[in-house]
Amino acid sequence: MDLRIQKTYMALSNTFFELLEEKRFEDITVNELCERSMVRRATFYKHFGDKYEFFTFIIREIQAEFDREIAASLDTAMPIDFYITIVRRVMTFFKEKDKLVQSVLKSECYPSLFRILSEQVEFDILQKLKENAEKGYKLIADPEVMAHFFTGAILETLQWWLTSKMPISQESIEKQIVDMMKAVYLTANTD
Repeated sequence: MDLRIQKTYMALSNTFFELLEEKRFEDITVNELCERSMVRRATFYKHFGDKYEFFTFIIREIQAEFDREIAASLDTAMPIDFYITIVRRVMTFFKEKDKLVQSVLKSECYPSLFRILSEQVEFDILQKLKENAEKGYKLIADPEVMAHFFTGAILETLQWWLTSKMPISQESIEKQIVDMMKAVYLTANTD
């Protein structure tokens, strides 16, 4: 990718995160985003149709970064490590970006934003499940069903945890999610 495009994306993304810490998603305008990041509106619209498309881009970039981190730290002998790592990384992200997460949770656009996040997580999990099946690992259900199940379980549980003002520790919720995923996944692969 061209260096100018990378710099434009970085400026827009950093400014977007700053704005989300100050206000709700629906209150952010493309004009404000462009002015603050010193990117022309025409440049923004050359790359993105609207702020929802830009939000989707950001989610994909975050997920790509997650994927790079996960790939660098995984023990490929155990496929369940992918799911454990993804849960831990999402939890760390939520903790590091608490203001952003709280802003999104309060947004009237939250259902749309949550769906964008959910679709990306589901896609990544589905790809990993298919890869595991090709390597000979048994799956307890069809990969599409498992991807929906894991995505729903992870994101709905984290949503509950965040909106309930974290009634249990991060370590505890993380361990419980991971233990349940292990139980589901490993059931099919126990001899």
